[in-house]
Amino acid sequence: MDLTSDSEGTSPKMPGSHILLIDDEQDVLPEYQEFLEFAGFKAFTSADPVEAHELVLNTPEIGVVITDLRMAQVDGASMIRNLRAALPAGRHVAFIILTGDASTQLGSDIADVPVFLKPADTDALIAAIRVALSRP
Repeated sequence: MDLTSDSEGTSPKMPGSHILLIDDEQDVLPEYQEFLEFAGFKAFTSADPVEAHELVLNTPEIGVVITDLRMAQVDGASMIRNLRAALPAGRHVAFIILTGDASTQLGSDIADVPVFLKPADTDALIAAIRVALSRP
Protein backbone atom coordinates (compact mmCIF):
# COMPACT_ATOMS: atom_id res chain seq x y z
CA MET A 1 0.00 0.00 0.00
CA ASP A 2 1.61 3.26 -1.14
CA LEU A 3 0.72 6.21 1.06
CA THR A 4 2.99 8.73 -0.63
CA SER A 5 0.35 10.36 -2.83
CA ASP A 6 -2.96 9.80 -4.51
CA SER A 7 -3.25 8.95 -8.21
CA GLU A 8 -2.82 12.59 -9.24
CA GLY A 9 0.03 13.14 -6.80
CA THR A 10 -1.92 15.84 -4.94
CA SER A 11 -2.10 14.27 -1.48
CA PRO A 12 1.30 14.60 0.16
CA LYS A 13 2.61 12.19 2.72
CA MET A 14 1.61 14.18 5.82
CA PRO A 15 1.39 12.76 9.34
CA GLY A 16 -2.20 12.17 10.39
CA SER A 17 -3.73 13.09 7.03
CA HIS A 18 -5.15 9.70 5.97
CA ILE A 19 -8.03 7.46 7.03
CA LEU A 20 -7.98 3.69 7.49
CA LEU A 21 -11.29 1.84 7.38
CA ILE A 22 -11.29 -1.65 8.93
CA ASP A 23 -14.14 -4.08 8.34
CA ASP A 24 -13.92 -7.85 7.98
CA GLU A 25 -16.79 -7.74 5.46
CA GLN A 26 -14.68 -7.13 2.37
CA ASP A 27 -17.63 -6.36 0.12
CA VAL A 28 -18.36 -3.04 1.94
CA LEU A 29 -14.79 -1.73 1.82
CA PRO A 30 -14.66 -0.48 -1.80
CA GLU A 31 -17.97 1.37 -1.35
CA TYR A 32 -16.79 3.15 1.79
CA GLN A 33 -13.39 3.92 0.31
CA GLU A 34 -15.01 5.47 -2.76
CA PHE A 35 -17.39 7.48 -0.57
CA LEU A 36 -14.55 8.80 1.61
CA GLU A 37 -12.36 9.69 -1.35
CA PHE A 38 -15.29 11.41 -3.08
CA ALA A 39 -15.67 13.48 0.10
CA GLY A 40 -12.05 14.58 -0.31
CA PHE A 41 -10.25 12.24 2.09
CA LYS A 42 -7.32 9.94 1.36
CA ALA A 43 -8.69 6.59 2.47
CA PHE A 44 -7.37 3.07 2.73
CA THR A 45 -9.08 -0.14 3.77
CA SER A 46 -8.25 -3.42 5.44
CA ALA A 47 -10.34 -6.53 6.03
CA ASP A 48 -7.75 -7.98 8.40
CA PRO A 49 -7.71 -6.37 11.87
CA VAL A 50 -4.31 -7.84 12.75
CA GLU A 51 -2.75 -6.47 9.56
CA ALA A 52 -4.53 -3.15 10.12
CA HIS A 53 -3.04 -2.89 13.62
CA GLU A 54 0.48 -3.15 12.20
CA LEU A 55 -0.36 -0.75 9.39
CA VAL A 56 -1.50 1.94 11.85
CA LEU A 57 1.61 1.50 13.98
CA ASN A 58 3.93 1.71 10.98
CA THR A 59 2.17 4.44 8.97
CA PRO A 60 2.23 7.89 10.57
CA GLU A 61 0.06 9.27 7.76
CA ILE A 62 -2.95 7.46 9.28
CA GLY A 63 -4.69 9.91 11.59
CA VAL A 64 -8.17 8.41 11.75
CA VAL A 65 -9.16 4.77 12.08
CA ILE A 66 -12.76 3.83 11.37
CA THR A 67 -13.42 0.31 12.58
CA ASP A 68 -16.27 -2.11 12.59
CA LEU A 69 -17.10 -3.29 16.08
CA ARG A 70 -17.94 -6.94 15.44
CA MET A 71 -15.15 -8.73 13.57
CA ALA A 72 -14.09 -12.37 13.68
CA GLN A 73 -10.39 -12.03 14.57
CA VAL A 74 -10.33 -8.97 16.83
CA ASP A 75 -13.32 -6.86 17.82
CA GLY A 76 -13.15 -3.14 17.16
CA ALA A 77 -13.17 -2.16 20.84
CA SER A 78 -10.14 -4.37 21.53
CA MET A 79 -8.41 -2.97 18.45
CA ILE A 80 -8.88 0.58 19.74
CA ARG A 81 -7.60 -0.36 23.20
CA ASN A 82 -4.59 -2.19 21.75
CA LEU A 83 -3.68 0.63 19.38
CA ARG A 84 -3.98 3.28 22.08
CA ALA A 85 -1.62 1.25 24.25
CA ALA A 86 0.85 0.61 21.41
CA LEU A 87 1.01 4.04 19.75
CA PRO A 88 4.15 6.01 20.60
CA ALA A 89 3.87 9.02 22.89
CA GLY A 90 2.97 12.13 20.94
CA ARG A 91 1.25 10.27 18.10
CA HIS A 92 -2.46 10.99 17.96
CA VAL A 93 -4.85 8.72 16.10
CA ALA A 94 -8.59 9.34 16.32
CA PHE A 95 -11.04 6.44 16.28
CA ILE A 96 -14.59 6.09 14.98
CA ILE A 97 -16.74 2.98 15.28
CA LEU A 98 -19.02 1.97 12.42
CA THR A 99 -21.28 -0.93 13.41
CA GLY A 100 -24.45 -2.75 12.50
CA ASP A 101 -25.10 -3.63 16.14
CA ALA A 102 -27.57 -1.15 17.64
CA SER A 103 -27.13 -2.69 21.10
CA THR A 104 -23.48 -1.66 21.30
CA GLN A 105 -22.20 -1.02 24.81
CA LEU A 106 -18.70 0.42 25.03
CA GLY A 107 -16.43 0.25 28.03
CA SER A 108 -15.65 3.49 29.82
CA ASP A 109 -12.11 3.46 28.42
CA ILE A 110 -13.41 3.97 24.89
CA ALA A 111 -16.62 5.86 25.67
CA ASP A 112 -15.10 8.90 23.92
CA VAL A 113 -15.18 7.14 20.53
CA PRO A 114 -18.03 8.24 18.23
CA VAL A 115 -20.30 5.37 17.14
CA PHE A 116 -22.20 5.33 13.86
CA LEU A 117 -24.74 2.68 12.93
CA LYS A 118 -24.57 1.13 9.45
CA PRO A 119 -25.60 2.46 7.10
CA ALA A 120 -24.07 5.63 8.49
CA ASP A 121 -25.50 9.10 8.09
CA THR A 122 -22.88 10.23 5.59
CA ASP A 123 -23.01 13.92 6.51
CA ALA A 124 -22.53 13.14 10.21
CA LEU A 125 -19.71 10.70 9.45
CA ILE A 126 -17.89 13.26 7.29
CA ALA A 127 -18.30 15.87 10.01
CA ALA A 128 -16.86 13.49 12.62
CA ILE A 129 -13.88 12.71 10.38
CA ARG A 130 -13.19 16.39 9.79
CA VAL A 131 -13.29 17.08 13.53
CA ALA A 132 -10.96 14.14 14.16
CA LEU A 133 -8.48 15.29 11.50
CA SER A 134 -8.46 18.84 12.84
CA ARG A 135 -7.32 17.79 16.32
CA PRO A 136 -3.61 17.76 17.07
